[in-house]
Amino acid sequence: MEITSVRENDVTVVSVTDDLDGTTSAEATAYLDAELDAGHANLVIDMGGVPYLSSAGLRVILGAMREARRQGGDVRLAGTVGNVRRVLDMSGLARVIETFPTAKEAAASYSS
Repeated sequence: MEITSVRENDVTVVSVTDDLDGTTSAEATAYLDAELDAGHANLVIDMGGVPYLSSAGLRVILGAMREARRQGGDVRLAGTVGNVRRVLDMSGLARVIETFPTAKEAAASYSS
């Protein structure tokens, strides 16, 4: 799994490449927790490089969203297509977290 981040103004864009499942969830959680612990509570998770999302991956996203909101921020998702989008829709998470076609649009939504 490859996870990178870029800080743009008050928003941190975290790009994930690889499946987000039980095998990779601990690494993804640790990375997002470190961003949140650093006070980066406005996050965009770019899922464009994620071909598969399991329930463990959903828990990673949900945990980050809860902590970001507790800190007064939020989490937005970008690039959710295909099976990943279907899992988000079926789980109901797409109703409680904003999604955008691109990370740039998701980051821009914080200033609206």
